Amino acid sequence: MVSKEEVTEINTYFQNRMAESKKIWATRGKDARIAAAAARAANPPTWRQLSGMSLMMHEISHVGNRPFMVGFGLTAVITLWVQTKFTDEMRKESLYWSKYHGAGAAPAAAGGHH
Repeated sequence: MVSKEEVTEINTYFQNRMAESKKIWATRGKDARIAAAAARAANPPTWRQLSGMSLMMHEISHVGNRPFMVGFGLTAVITLWVQTKFTDEMRKESLYWSKYHGAGAAPAAAGGHH
């Protein structure tokens, strides 16, 4: 036979399962979805709900991304600095620049390259 302690334990288990099931059932249906959407709208958005510029600003401010952002910023500054120092004389001497941008550049339709 089953002892009283085991019966109590089984009853407690099933009562807990029923409470859990009722909690899950309460989150289903149209009214529950409307309530959940209202609760989400009342709270600030999580990073998963962000997009565009707000997501980018969140990622930039995140402490784990700080080394990457420092490197990205330094690369951007150095690139801009190099571009401002690129003179017309340097362009003429540059094989790449003279081939694709200078007087010797092939017409866009003739080359067939995109």
